Amino acid sequence: MAFALGATSVALDFLLVLVVIWIISKVMSLIVLPFFRSKYNFTVNFNRLNGTVEVPSSNAKDFEVAPFEEFNAHYKVQNNPKSGYPYRGFSLLHYKYSMRYEITFANRITPALIHWELLKNFMDVTQPLADIPQFEYYREFDKTTAEFDKANGRPKYFWYRVDKSFLKEMSKAHDELLKEFNDEEQLDNLLMGKPIKKLTPPDIFKFPWKYADNIKAESEIKFGKTLWQKFTSFLMVDL
Repeated sequence: MAFALGATSVALDFLLVLVVIWIISKVMSLIVLPFFRSKYNFTVNFNRLNGTVEVPSSNAKDFEVAPFEEFNAHYKVQNNPKSGYPYRGFSLLHYKYSMRYEITFANRITPALIHWELLKNFMDVTQPLADIPQFEYYREFDKTTAEFDKANGRPKYFWYRVDKSFLKEMSKAHDELLKEFNDEEQLDNLLMGKPIKKLTPPDIFKFPWKYADNIKAESEIKFGKTLWQKFTSFLMVDL
């Protein structure tokens, strides 16, 4: 815009600042952050294979490990210190040790409940993994999920093969389902100790391939990033 208005010197100064920020971002991403990631643990890991939760220790150099079933979920609200705006979520607290996992979202309880259900599904080895794009690559390596897919004729690498327009159908079904869930009402139920309304998702969430029209042949799948995707990923600011 500065160039368009004729303020060339301002535009060049602004461009220089952006370039400096980009260089700092790349140095942090390629050199500094990998060093800290190799020395310290910053993430809580949920291990589906052995049913444990791995929480970074106080020095962040080791993990404290405990069974998932020993954690209790508690409602959590965190207020912005300046605006007072509430962020709602939940904390997983170990019943005995000082181990926790916590997450908050915007001023709604629905995302927190969805995240909690996803965690419970992920840690329940008697159930297949949720049929979402994020888990597609791992489905064939999980015994329960692989058996479910084979028994139900699910196409291998479905989310790599289905036309992206199908996501609109999934999103529409999601919106329709949420109409049955009043966020404020369920938050009141949670605070009053009343049962949360349980929803019954339609089959499009459990058997999405049965509702998809355009599924490419498995031979057409191309794994990995294209040169353009690699280039644009490199250009992204990582801070």
